[in-house]
Formats: sequence, structure tokens, C-alpha cells
Amino acid sequence: MKKLIYLTLFITGLVNAQITPEFEIGAKGVFSGNLNFNSEESNAVTDFSDTQLLMGLSQKLYNNWRAQFVLGLQFPDANSNLGEVFYNNIFMKLEDQTNVIKVGRTLAQTNLNEFPTLRDDDAQQFVYALNPFSNGVNTERDQYANVLDYTNIFKQRFFVSIHGENFYDSLEPDDFRLNSMGLSLVYRVPESQRWNRNIVQQIGLSYNNYFTDRPGYSNDFDSSVKNLLFSTILNLKPDPIDFVDFKFQAIQNFGWDEITELNDYFDYTRTQSTSLFGTFRFLKQKLERPHYQISIGGGYKSLGNLSTDSDQLIFITNGFYRMGQNFDIGFQYRYTENAGFTQNLFGKNEHRFQLALVYSFSQIFNKQFGDREDLLNLEHNYIK
Repeated sequence: MKKLIYLTLFITGLVNAQITPEFEIGAKGVFSGNLNFNSEESNAVTDFSDTQLLMGLSQKLYNNWRAQFVLGLQFPDANSNLGEVFYNNIFMKLEDQTNVIKVGRTLAQTNLNEFPTLRDDDAQQFVYALNPFSNGVNTERDQYANVLDYTNIFKQRFFVSIHGENFYDSLEPDDFRLNSMGLSLVYRVPESQRWNRNIVQQIGLSYNNYFTDRPGYSNDFDSSVKNLLFSTILNLKPDPIDFVDFKFQAIQNFGWDEITELNDYFDYTRTQSTSLFGTFRFLKQKLERPHYQISIGGGYKSLGNLSTDSDQLIFITNGFYRMGQNFDIGFQYRYTENAGFTQNLFGKNEHRFQLALVYSFSQIFNKQFGDREDLLNLEHNYIK
């Protein structure tokens, strides 16, 4: 009888056996008081946009692959029509040592660099390949898309990615067909080897082709809006205590020749333009932890095909001080200037002063997997 009971318990255990997934949670709270002075009015507002929560579950598959499910939500800009909460990340990722497949909503490859600004969209018109299907009301429509992405990794530093996206279409919001495709080539030194005196931290190219409807053109390629991005990160002083880097990105928009005036945001994203943006950052570390950082940067956007000079200019500087574990206090100043047709769309100029509190947190529970950029994996190939 005892043997029968033991056998029953053993079989039941096999049937119900399961492995608890690795669980990761991340949160970022961004709260600022904004003082805005533009050519028409001035105002003061409190802002908690870009505050977000991310959760991820990772599981080992029955082979050399692993899977991850990610769910994230974000508080969008107050003047957007996205509601109180925007689900910015809902995707599945499959990966092994050299391949990554991603399906769902997440960041599109319209920006290859993360600049040291308070919020990701502080220099949106200069650092993102803008969505030509959007009416410009929501900055999130330039950043996020429904993506189908395949990446192959060579020697753990070269990333080749083929991607298709469905960007939100303001005129056809229920159309979920792929309306963009592209190719990205990136060389990136892993973060864990940043102090190895390498000057070049990252360099990359990205090509995006948006399948727009162009009057008078039947060929899909000729009627498309095309963008070419170049991005680089240089460690000017890769010192673990006094660290200095330079980040730069250029975007060439091969727009439509016939757009010589800007009547709306659609014309703005579809006309020819060249954008340049760069930042210098100084990071002071104390006891191997960030102590404070100061950055300064600027950008210029030329719209040379327009009948009137409509170039844009931006200057931005900020500083952040680490007050405690994961908690920063910071100040940011941004100046933007527009001319010609862009002045009609975005205003002549604006000075923005921001005093901010930022809290960021990330923790992994039930850790099962090594980091792709872990030193042991990079040096000894321990993680298959």
C-alpha cells in the first residue's frame, strides 16, 4: 500500500511539475515642475509623464532558446488623447545566443541612441525618424509601434536587424497592416566593457521605409518616405571615476520633392529634411556608484526643400545629483527656435526650465539566466 501511495505521489509530481519563471520588474518615476516661456505666453505646470512600470517573465524552452513576455504601461503627456495610461510595451521575445525574435508593441528602431535628457521626447523632432502617418498630437506614436523584428548577433558586438512595423495611422486607426520595413546595422561594445579604454562605444546605421500613399505614384518604393539614420557613441574619457562621452545622431529624410510648404504635421514628416543632434556628458562616480552628471547638447534641423527658410534649432543642458539609492534630483533647461513654416506649426521659440525628481528601480527575482553582456559570457562563452 505504501509503495502504491509513493508511486501515485511521484506520478502526480511529474504531471504537475513546472519551473517558476524568472521575474523582472522595473519602474521609473519622473516628476517635474515646468516653467515655460514662449513667444505668446508663459505658464507653469506639474508633469509626471513618462512615468512607467515594466514587468517581464522569462522561461527556458525545451532547447537552447528562451522566451520572455513583457508588459509595460506608461503615463502619457497630459495633452495627448491616449487616456490616463498607455500600454507602451506588450511583446514576446525569443532568443538564443545569436538570434533574437521580437513580436508585439515596443520601441521602434526610429532612434538608435539614448540621449541624457530628462524625458525621451525632449528632443523628439531631432532624434527620431518621425512617423509620417501621425498627426503629431502624441509623441508616443513616433516612438512605439507594433513590431516584427529579427536580429542576428555576430561575435557579441555586431547586430544585424530586419524589422517591420505597424505605426499608428491617424487617418486609419484600425489598420494594423505593416506600413514600414527597415534594416539596422549596429556595432556596440557591451556595457560591462565600457571601462576598457575603448573610444568607440557604438556606431550604427538604420534604414526605414514607410509605405505612404503618394499622389501620382503607383510604385510602392517611389511613393514611400525613406529615412537613413547614423548614430555613434564615443567614450572621450573612459575613466571609471571621471567619465566623459559624446553621443551623436544624424537623420536624413528622403521626403517628397513636391512638398514645398507645410500646411500640417503630415507635410512636416514627409518633406525632405536633415537632422543633427549631439550631447556631451560628464559622469562623476563615487565608490563605484553614480554621484552626479552634467550634460550639454544641441541640434539643428534643415528643411531645404521648402520655399521659405523653416529651419529648427534646439539647445539643452541638464544636471542630476544622486541623493540616494535609485533616487535623483535634477534641473534641465531647453531652448527651441523655429522659423518660417515650422514657426506656424510649433511656435517661434520657447524657454523651458524644469526641476525634477526621478526614481528608477529594477530587480530580478528567481534569477535563472545570465546577462548576454555579462563579463563571463563575453570572455569565456560560459552561457550557451
